[in-house]
This record gives sequence, structure tokens and C-alpha cells, in this order.
Amino acid sequence: MKRLAKLTALGTLFLALGWMVGCKTSNPTTPAQLAPGYNNAADQQMGEILAGAHAFYTSIQQQVEANQMGMTPELKAQFNTFGVNLNAAQNVYLAYHAGTATQAQAQTAVNTVQSQQAALPLPGAKP
Repeated sequence: MKRLAKLTALGTLFLALGWMVGCKTSNPTTPAQLAPGYNNAADQQMGEILAGAHAFYTSIQQQVEANQMGMTPELKAQFNTFGVNLNAAQNVYLAYHAGTATQAQAQTAVNTVQSQQAALPLPGAKP
């Protein structure tokens, strides 16, 4: 009986040690690696948003030129305003990336672009 108790205690000890050594704890809050060229997560996020907005705008331009999408005068004015604000946001973002503008300034400009883009029809949509 003593032998069984010792074996049980020894087995439990080995299982506990094996579990402690073999199981690594994960850290689910570890941030993703930044893509090359970005200074921090905010820089990367704003850069990616603006790249998407430029692709959206270019797609609209190409579809209008190919007569695949028509625009009312009101919609054309909205797209022109979006283009102007997109270019302005790009300039503020590049200044932030270079360290000559604040993150708040860049984020405000990017937020404006996002809001305007959300209000516009998707490429290929009929006005």
C-alpha cells in the first residue's frame, strides 16, 4: 500500500513537472509585426486606409472613363471633394510619417476620407 502511495505521488509529481515544462503560456495580446517602412501601428493603419481609398478612387475614375459607371452632377461633385480631401489627407499622413505632423492631425484627415468614402457608391454601382 505504501508502495502504491509513493508511485502515485511520484507519478503526480512527474505529470506536474512535465506540464510546467512542456506547456508554454501564450500571450494573446502580442501585437502583430509591422510591415516594413512603418513607424508604428497607427502609421501602418493610416497608410493602409489611404492606400485603399486611393484604389477606390482610381477604380471609380477608370469605370467612368470606360463608360461603365455614370455620374450625376451631384455625385461628380462628391467624388471631386473626396479626391481633394484624399490628396490633402495623403499630404498630412506623409508629414506625420516624416515626423512633422502629429498623429491627431493625420488621424483627423484619414477619418474625413473614411467618412466621405463610406457615403459614396461602390465601384460598379449605378447612381
